[in-house]
Amino acid sequence: GGRGRGLRSDGAWTFAAARENVQAGGKGGRGSGRSGRGGGGRGGGGGRHYGHDDRLSHVAKSDNLKNKHGGGAIWRGPGAKGRGKGKGQVKVAPVVQRVDEEALGRHCEVHKAHGASVTCMAMTPQGIFTGSTDKSLKRWKPNKEADGRFSLHPEITVPLTDSCHSLLCNGGWMFCGLWSGNIQAFSPDGVDLQLTGHTRRVTSMLIHQSVLISGGADREVRLWQHDAGTKTFNCTHTLSDSMPGPISKLIVLGVNLFIGGMNGVAVVNLESLVVSKILPPTRAVVDMLEFQGHVIVAYSEGSLRIFDAEGTLKTETKPLAAGSMTSIAGLDSGPRVLCGHTQGQVSTIALPNFEFRTHFQALDGFKVESILCAGHDGIFLIGSSDGTVQLWQRLG
Repeated sequence: GGRGRGLRSDGAWTFAAARENVQAGGKGGRGSGRSGRGGGGRGGGGGRHYGHDDRLSHVAKSDNLKNKHGGGAIWRGPGAKGRGKGKGQVKVAPVVQRVDEEALGRHCEVHKAHGASVTCMAMTPQGIFTGSTDKSLKRWKPNKEADGRFSLHPEITVPLTDSCHSLLCNGGWMFCGLWSGNIQAFSPDGVDLQLTGHTRRVTSMLIHQSVLISGGADREVRLWQHDAGTKTFNCTHTLSDSMPGPISKLIVLGVNLFIGGMNGVAVVNLESLVVSKILPPTRAVVDMLEFQGHVIVAYSEGSLRIFDAEGTLKTETKPLAAGSMTSIAGLDSGPRVLCGHTQGQVSTIALPNFEFRTHFQALDGFKVESILCAGHDGIFLIGSSDGTVQLWQRLG
């Protein structure tokens, strides 16, 4: 196999050369070499932090995802040990570090960035924050290396009172939704607050017109207002009637609050705070995303639906080939919807025509717990159920 532009003789993909290759319309070859010591798989012990190694190694070409030893892709059934609970049989292929047909490349991987699942991530001017079920919050600084690739370096670790399941950064505040149902909030001047009210894990939070809105696995949505005098947050309203089961995601669109849960999507009018409609189907919602005045809803079995601001269905997809879904995110480059799956794949869907493009194996069978798009330069991060964090970029 030829090396192609952008691939060094040791198999590593330099982003500067790859960018030229994308702009020139070329595809780049597969390369023939491997990177040096400890560069294969999820990294050996030669890295700088928690034994990670973010050098790029030789990878299988992503358009067929064949095993480079000729054995084909691996089948993992629902009973595959420690590798997610996907329904049916899903192919787990060799991990790739570039996806030529989508101009995607992996900058780095921090193996065991956390001691447990990376459930949530947030982008701030100060750096990238990751929250985990290891009861910690970490801040990472991206550094550009000489070859044009970014690496991630840990700056701060903040201990939390429980497992973290959602993150929200707004106005200098950092809100952490915890397993216990509490929200641990850190103010810009260093105050550490506990917002108590939910009785099970807090899965989604947003700010709308200075009101903090939170949803939890306790089937409740709570509205909180900040009291500047006491520097605390008070719960002013609790919504529990007609909720779609344990809640997974909240999105505000116009005058409506879309609530995704175990039994579908409920639409709440924010003026009356009453559920105005339940959107079929009554399937488990894993994530939602706003796009151009519409809501993209991802269901656990792998299908997607787009609704307008009033909750009218506009389009839908059949379950994606990569199977059970965990999370979605909107990438500025393309633009694309990135869909994370339980067996470590990521699917890409082109917007605005909502056309499936491809899927690729980002993680070695571990669940894609979270995806964060930086909002610029096609950069996105993947958080794994084994605590690993990857940084990717779409060029062009």
